[in-house]
Amino acid sequence: MKAIINHLEFEFKSVLRDKTLLLMNYLFPLVFYFMMVLIMPGINRDFSKSMIPGMIVFTIMVSTLLGMPSPIAFSKEKGIYRSYKIYGVPLRAVLLVPVITTAVHITIVSIIILITGTNFFGSIFPHNFLNFCLIYFVSLFAFSGLGTLIGVCSPNSKVTVLLAQLIFIPSMMLGGIMMPTEILSQNVQKLSRILPSTHCMNALGTISFDRTSNYSISGSITILLLGGLLAFILSAYLFTWDSKCGKLRKNILGLAALLPYFVSVFIL
Repeated sequence: MKAIINHLEFEFKSVLRDKTLLLMNYLFPLVFYFMMVLIMPGINRDFSKSMIPGMIVFTIMVSTLLGMPSPIAFSKEKGIYRSYKIYGVPLRAVLLVPVITTAVHITIVSIIILITGTNFFGSIFPHNFLNFCLIYFVSLFAFSGLGTLIGVCSPNSKVTVLLAQLIFIPSMMLGGIMMPTEILSQNVQKLSRILPSTHCMNALGTISFDRTSNYSISGSITILLLGGLLAFILSAYLFTWDSKCGKLRKNILGLAALLPYFVSVFIL
């Protein structure tokens, strides 16, 4: 237990020392948030009132998809995990420690957004804060699973960027973060349910901010839980202590983590 705590402390401090991780966990989300606060109200007058869900989901995506996978792939590529195995570090610690430390950083930024948004920029505080926290952690669980899986399946840190962008960019355009999904055509709205961000925004906005739901809130929460659980199971199954041991055909199985989201297109 003491070794895991020391590992957590090391991972937490490494983010503050690494310029890239500091950018992805703090600077990028906060700079983007303040830019949106200055720009978007002139385009959409109601943006400030409902910006908190979008900015928090954006923060989760940046840290879990763009920040977390690269160190996992790098440690595997450079043989760091091989030394972990030699010294008896359990697999659960290898996978969970980056998730926990990333979650702490995301929560710090989310608290800053929540406080400044409601006190300085005219946003609405969540009507049901308990439900807000619940869905926040469900969203964090789903995206952390995907981020871990991307890091596990990537042969090197360069590939993690490509795989992460395949989810990140469509999520920004169609996931309800920058603009409401209601303005999209019916077919595109259905297609957007493939993205975890769409379900996060549907659940967060509806339960916590009294927005109209296009489909089942409980369905979105269930999909996020199943997607996150499946991603973590696949991460444990596909994990290799050395990138040389990984097989491309086996790693393709990681696409199965998206299965709950694909199913949601037809059942929600």
